[in-house]
Amino acid sequence: MPPKKSLRRAVIQPRRNICKTCNNLSPRDHASSVYLTERTKGALARLSLVLDAFELSRSRLPKEGGCRFCNVLCQALDALFGDWRGTRQRVNVDIKEKGTIKVGLDQEAWRGEVVSIYTTKRKSSRSWSTLGTARRIPLNSGSDDTFDFARRSIQDCLTNPKHGACILPRNSSASTPKRLLDVGRATAPIRLIDTQGRALEYAALSHCWGTGSPLKTTKANWRVLSHDIPFNSLPPLFQDAIVITRQMGLRYIWIDSLCIIQDSARDWETESFKMGSIYENAYFTISATASPDGASRALKDREKPVKLNFENLGGDELEIRARRVEDHHPSNKEDPATLVGPLTTRAWALQEHFLSTRILHYTKTELLFECRTSFRCECSPSRKSLPTTPALIPKATAKLNRDPKAVWDAWHRVVEQYSRRNLTHLNDKLPAISGIAGQIQKATSSRYIAGLWEANLAWDLLWSTTTTAADAQYFSPDKYRAPSFSWASLDTPVAFAPLDQEERLSVVSSITLVSSSVSVTGLNPLGTLSDASIHVRGPIMHATLLSTQRGGIWEYVLFLKGSSAITIQKDCLLVEDVIGGSSSGRAQTVRRAQCGDAPQDFKASVLCLCVARHDTWISGLVLGLARQDPDYWNRLGTFAAGSDVFQRAQEKELHVT
Repeated sequence: MPPKKSLRRAVIQPRRNICKTCNNLSPRDHASSVYLTERTKGALARLSLVLDAFELSRSRLPKEGGCRFCNVLCQALDALFGDWRGTRQRVNVDIKEKGTIKVGLDQEAWRGEVVSIYTTKRKSSRSWSTLGTARRIPLNSGSDDTFDFARRSIQDCLTNPKHGACILPRNSSASTPKRLLDVGRATAPIRLIDTQGRALEYAALSHCWGTGSPLKTTKANWRVLSHDIPFNSLPPLFQDAIVITRQMGLRYIWIDSLCIIQDSARDWETESFKMGSIYENAYFTISATASPDGASRALKDREKPVKLNFENLGGDELEIRARRVEDHHPSNKEDPATLVGPLTTRAWALQEHFLSTRILHYTKTELLFECRTSFRCECSPSRKSLPTTPALIPKATAKLNRDPKAVWDAWHRVVEQYSRRNLTHLNDKLPAISGIAGQIQKATSSRYIAGLWEANLAWDLLWSTTTTAADAQYFSPDKYRAPSFSWASLDTPVAFAPLDQEERLSVVSSITLVSSSVSVTGLNPLGTLSDASIHVRGPIMHATLLSTQRGGIWEYVLFLKGSSAITIQKDCLLVEDVIGGSSSGRAQTVRRAQCGDAPQDFKASVLCLCVARHDTWISGLVLGLARQDPDYWNRLGTFAAGSDVFQRAQEKELHVT
């Protein structure tokens, strides 16, 4: 029987003239080499190196006795990452036998981008036998080859029996967009139409608006746009989206700024609430991933590969090339493709990505296709049955009966990604994720409470902020948009503690929801709020919170009776406050700091609510009296402590807002 595949450290065989810096860009015979089989003969080897950019830039040229392979790295970095020399940063080199060599820099300016080094010949020279070839990528994203790739990807998804998850539900008037752009043929006028509830096949555009204002429909111009929209009056990105729609054989496209009347609050609330189903029911979504605004095209020239000078020991020149690629391939089979570009920083675009059934991602370097079943790209066009972003919610909801926690884990992953993205209008914090919330609610029938779920309340309450020490001096927003117990009340990345299967069985909720109140502004029941609160019963203890400053960073230490000092995970900067009007009714407390507040040393009373309990530890919320109403409490942060600390806790009811 053939040996089972496994990763194994190399048995190092001595070779002559091996560069100690780059190992001659070979994955073999290095202390860190790994092989994919038990045999060294014919084994697939891999090697990851971390080099110092400053030292690499000082390497001598081959004619001066320097390493020919280090010189290849320098040429590639000079051509594609021009400012790398003279810096003390890491150069990450990943080498795979018979594959391309990936070179990246640890610098924010090139985040997610790598240089790919490859040969154009199927059989490499003996002096570089481990270097592989790379598939040709068209030099324009509007080329015939790229459009053929898009058509094949979509057609395979539609006809492959394994793509049952990608079969769209029959359109209904409730999910059909109210308006679409009829782009017809190139000779026919483009116009805005009322669908009148008809089930039409259409594409949808996911894009950044940018700082400018794209062409948009208003109460004043919608009649004109319903008659004729000159092609040249459209922003370049919209023009490209129409070309793509026509090339894919469709007649209609949905573009938010044109298909929603932007100065009608009623129309915006009605149609934005349907946005989840609009993207889900689209024939495909055009994702302008690399476009920062409507003036930036999706169909454009791509950067050409560069030729690198390399001669073997016999003086023969090899055909070596390098090109910039966005490192979208997942590092393991558990993760979906990674995308880079301005669109991936926008909050509204996240649900467009999650909820679309099929997506064409127009990135800077190539076209990627994703559906609910598979992923493929121009550099690797074979269908891959890997996890995809559009599959996350459907897969989680499909497992609801046998693994109820899966859907809540999926929601937490969505919120974590969403909280790292940017919003132009901060009041859109809940509306911009309401499409995904609608899918979760449809599957679980759980009550939605300002970004949290009644059926998973304890775990949803235990989010924490994840800002670094350098970003730790942040404030609470001045304007209300969510209650303090909701992650949506802050503009900062958040995280939920992941629970493995064993922890899920041993961790139990310590709170009971007595009642909840949610007041919605507008027509979207999962959207903008004017007020929300929860009335819970659980173990509480009074404690003292002390502020302390270390290295310019404010920290907050909790003192519970019978316990040593506990540093809490703060939600934001905190300040001391006094609640009440008369001297007899005044109460000292702590609240979240707002812009203009000057943080100072304080020592004040707070309340600790135990939310979840394990055999040996508890997790809970730190609460301060609400300024608006002293009968209510506001969240300040989270804490964790040994379970013995709460043995003297009292069961009480309290309101948190």
